[in-house]
Amino acid sequence: MDPKSTAAPKPLRADAERNRRAIIDAAERVFATEGTSVTLEHVADVAGVGVGTIYRRFASLADLVTVVMEAKISRYADRSEEAAAQAISQPWQAFEGHVMFMLEQQATDLAFSELILSPRGATSLFRSEIGRALDASIVLVERVKTAGMLRPAFDHSDLYMLLNANAGVVRGMGATAPSTWRRFGDYMLQAFRHDGERPLTPPSPQWTRASAARAAAHPTFDRD
Repeated sequence: MDPKSTAAPKPLRADAERNRRAIIDAAERVFATEGTSVTLEHVADVAGVGVGTIYRRFASLADLVTVVMEAKISRYADRSEEAAAQAISQPWQAFEGHVMFMLEQQATDLAFSELILSPRGATSLFRSEIGRALDASIVLVERVKTAGMLRPAFDHSDLYMLLNANAGVVRGMGATAPSTWRRFGDYMLQAFRHDGERPLTPPSPQWTRASAARAAAHPTFDRD
């Protein structure tokens, strides 16, 4: 074996590392405010580096999205598992905190909102972390319902409905009324917690089947 092939990669020069950090920082800002429908050239301009510099570090926009978003979705999955664990002793506080955290992430990062709703084009790690967060949220909902804190008609897929609705709120009103997501969340939490006077329209059969299949497959937490 060629000994050169096993050598650790050389660290970037100080100026190259500064450029890489500037590109990632700029990409975080651009993706958060504009989503992922941008160009590497645009990110380079925001970062204050040349187009050649950004292409030496990242061959495509997808490569840059991967670096920026994978750490964020891992933190999101960790937070979801923490909420499921908290629900054992503080069911409503755990659910309320989880819902508002999800809505806030959407409101402050359009790229995150896009990818969490349509992760098919994302990396395998991103999709895996989405699955980890989903497993945890299923357990969270079960624990909160068992504690009698959610209306009996609530279905786990209602969280997916909530995320889609909030995506519209953020897109339509985020620039002029950036805190609207919080009011929307307050309204929905009250609706989820109280029975109301009339029955709800049943949730989507496709979503309920998907949630049930996920719950039966490999839940992250022991249900005992």
